[in-house]
Amino acid sequence: MASTRLTVLTQFVKGRYICQLQRITLRYCNKGGSSRGLREFINSNAVDFAQKNPQVVVYVRPRPYRHPSIIAEFLNGKHKAISVKNLSRAEINNKVEQLRNSSGITRKKMKRWWHTDSPSIQGVWTPFDSLPYKNY
Repeated sequence: MASTRLTVLTQFVKGRYICQLQRITLRYCNKGGSSRGLREFINSNAVDFAQKNPQVVVYVRPRPYRHPSIIAEFLNGKHKAISVKNLSRAEINNKVEQLRNSSGITRKKMKRWWHTDSPSIQGVWTPFDSLPYKNY
């Protein structure tokens, strides 16, 4: 009995996905030409996005005489602001989907391509280490 319960629990946990995007704010100008793409996105795609992603809260805020922007807030407390000035509706849709799929963690440049807890004094092993030394 206990083993069947354990397998059922692991089946539920295995496929669980938690979207890291918590809130998205669409800020636009009612009259500005640079906000045309975002206004089209709000009129056609924003409701579909909100219905497909009920875990994400969508705010629409008009800001007169300002360029349009999208502000994303993630579960880890990070904020990400993206300018969507003069972008088309399809490009803005791609930006919103990209924000939905991201985790909010900033990328860090790696110093090395490998990681070790105990670095070697001799250096990294390569297949050419066992070849005889030739002095050219």
